[in-house]
Amino acid sequence: MIEILLSVNGVILGLISLLALAIYWQVSDLLQQLFLGQPNSATQLTLCLLRCRQLAGWITVLPLLGLLGTVSGLLNSFSGLASDDQQVLTGGIAEALLTTQLGLTTALPALLLLMLCQRRCERGSLEAACIDIQ
Repeated sequence: MIEILLSVNGVILGLISLLALAIYWQVSDLLQQLFLGQPNSATQLTLCLLRCRQLAGWITVLPLLGLLGTVSGLLNSFSGLASDDQQVLTGGIAEALLTTQLGLTTALPALLLLMLCQRRCERGSLEAACIDIQ
């Protein structure tokens, strides 16, 4: 396991982890604003939707980084096939699976939380529009 963390995929795992932490911090902040602060002005709701769009872009990067780690791990596996070293082969497959798993397990919950934020922003926008009409 230490070898994986010191390899190229170790850097990718670190990037996925740091990006996921930043995304979850931003989503948490957004959820607090939406459910505790109750933004009600059109400007606040527009900024909320803008933040959601920006976070959606960053969330899509997580599985792509996982895919990059998968490719790197598989390349290591193929180099292990050429040298008949079974440890390199299994290590490369482990790297590939680990980065894929981390990329997906961080992106999916973040995406679900973001969808919750977007619905709340859109609902607030509709409520604000209805109040303006009255």
